[in-house]
Amino acid sequence: MKKLKTFLIVIAFIIVLGCLYFVNLEKIFQKEYLNEYIILGLAVILGLSILGLIKNRNATNSKAENILFNSLLANSDTAFILIEMKTNKVIYISDNIESILGISLKDKSYFEVARKIFNIPIIKTELNNWNKVDDYISQIIQYDNPKYNHQMWIRLKLFIYKEKKDKYYVVRVSDATSEHKRQHLLISQASNIKSREAQLAEITAASYDVEINVNLNTNTFDLKYFKLDNLYFGDIKNGNYSNIIKKISDEYVNENDKEMFYNNLSLKNLKKHFENYEINSFSIRYRVGNESKNNTWLESTIFFLSNEQRNKVSILTKNVTESAESIREQNVLLQNALNDAKIASKSKTDLVSTISHDIRVPLTNIIGLTESLLDKKLDELVLDDVKSIKKSSNEVLDIIDGLLDVSKIEKKVIEKEESNYSILKMFDSIEDRAKEYIAKKHINIVLNLDNNLPVILCGDEKRITQAINEIVDNSIKYTNEGEIVINVRGEKIDSSVKLIIEVKDTGIGMSNKKLKEVMNSSDSNTGIGYVKGLVKLLDGELEIESKENEYTKVTISFTQKIVEDNKIREIMNNNKTVDAFDLTGKKVLVVDDNKLNLKVTNRLLKSYSLDVTLLESGEECIELLKNNSNFDLIMLDQMMPGMDGDEVLENLKKIDNFNIPVVVLTADAIEGQKEKYLSMGFDDYISKPIDKLELNRVLEKFLKN
Repeated sequence: MKKLKTFLIVIAFIIVLGCLYFVNLEKIFQKEYLNEYIILGLAVILGLSILGLIKNRNATNSKAENILFNSLLANSDTAFILIEMKTNKVIYISDNIESILGISLKDKSYFEVARKIFNIPIIKTELNNWNKVDDYISQIIQYDNPKYNHQMWIRLKLFIYKEKKDKYYVVRVSDATSEHKRQHLLISQASNIKSREAQLAEITAASYDVEINVNLNTNTFDLKYFKLDNLYFGDIKNGNYSNIIKKISDEYVNENDKEMFYNNLSLKNLKKHFENYEINSFSIRYRVGNESKNNTWLESTIFFLSNEQRNKVSILTKNVTESAESIREQNVLLQNALNDAKIASKSKTDLVSTISHDIRVPLTNIIGLTESLLDKKLDELVLDDVKSIKKSSNEVLDIIDGLLDVSKIEKKVIEKEESNYSILKMFDSIEDRAKEYIAKKHINIVLNLDNNLPVILCGDEKRITQAINEIVDNSIKYTNEGEIVINVRGEKIDSSVKLIIEVKDTGIGMSNKKLKEVMNSSDSNTGIGYVKGLVKLLDGELEIESKENEYTKVTISFTQKIVEDNKIREIMNNNKTVDAFDLTGKKVLVVDDNKLNLKVTNRLLKSYSLDVTLLESGEECIELLKNNSNFDLIMLDQMMPGMDGDEVLENLKKIDNFNIPVVVLTADAIEGQKEKYLSMGFDDYISKPIDKLELNRVLEKFLKN
């Protein structure tokens, strides 16, 4: 705006000077030079008009900004007061102060209220202690609302605003009654949970003699005796778990039970339980001492705990030489305590759900306001800040939505969130995640997409993806070898399509009795119970077929609106881009275990007139390159069954005189991954789905000229 204003002023000045140059001032009033006089007058008028236009434009912009600002405040539940710092004089109060404090704007009594803010004892103390360096001070205070005749709590937040040499207090006023109630509820719930945990600890100490807590990641432990009558494992407190469990086995456990004891409690076996998702507690019984008679029988129960990827094990041991009746009584006490702990945990979950929901509502408003601001002409710095606010808000919203999902399904209040989405991108993401999740298991993931499916649909992509991922995760969990096939097809119904997803594995399967138990399960946290909740939310259908020791097939279906009726095959047939260039004579080898990915990549490469060879495994690639190195470029998928991309590259480097550039193809597109793959020895990196500009860059780098 400043540049435009300067430009217009310069133009006006040049016009006036130009006219003066051509007009003879001495003869300007002579009749024969009347035309020159008129020209000069018109030039001056034009210059003044331009300056007036600039002034009016500035006034219009200022008025629009004020309207926008006042509109935002009018629809906000937060009011603002501006106070001059030197004199404590109130110079501005937003109109919505009346809706928050219940004070009439007509009698101007709110000015007196604003002045009294600085005399509130806690605010006065905060101001005296404020170093003016911190961004703000904030306090919740009690307030009697004259309009509603009830007591409320308001939050006052004070900022310092500087304008040239003047300083102002900006006071933000908002209703904090609900926040105050939640804080008190949180304190109450936390106290309740703490009490329950203490009760559980007391019962555990009464029921067991020894507790060993093991950190599997650090291979460390700490041991505590609840009863000091008999130190079963000697005077051991903490240290290296692998060493100590071997010592206990060798020195304290009965000779006949040593092998069983060590095999069950070794670090390797405990880790194996986590890796195979076998995390249900189990117990072992063994004897201590080497006498053939009067041995002390101990029972150790192993509990698996996982918190933020820190896998831990708690081993509780007790003397079971006494009667079984006594043991049953102790177990009843423990079970009651565990039930109480579950109730307390559920209360905590409900509280988190409530608070998360209350945070999400204003966060959604922030995102909406930032989107409306992005449609305006903003200063570059302000525009960048608004974009950052929107990005950060969306990230926080995703986190909050994740916290809410399980509790929402339990309460049956979860809502659909429909938007347009790409079938190809959604299932590419699902497939890549599944390949990452199978780790080193001998399982193939096969994705079959019906080429007649519309490419863009409208529906709740997030919930559908969650349901499919949960089904695939369960298939991987109960399948040790073979394959998991994901078949996706559609049945068109007017302007919609019934999307049918079938996941079939070669896992352990289920008996009819077990299948009925699974289908009737009310647990909505994980597994089929979680999928049932999502399918019901989306008005979908769920079917399960299974045969013990053979297979399990889960089918879900949802009706989705068609946004773009272009078929997937048409998208693949029309991938030629105007930016493609001729690379006739150049040969490219593409290795990817996914047939659809191979087809799409092949279509992209054919638009460059390349000679393309397609392979589906790393083993085939190595065998081909050993006998034929006549390729100009290799494009290698990273996540493949059997041999990963980095393993294939390592073997290729061992071939004599191998010097073909290798580009990694991966869906692992987070920040820092490109550098990781380049450090492994790859010559370049392309993330999936393949961006045509990126493909152009790579092909030009290695093949053009």
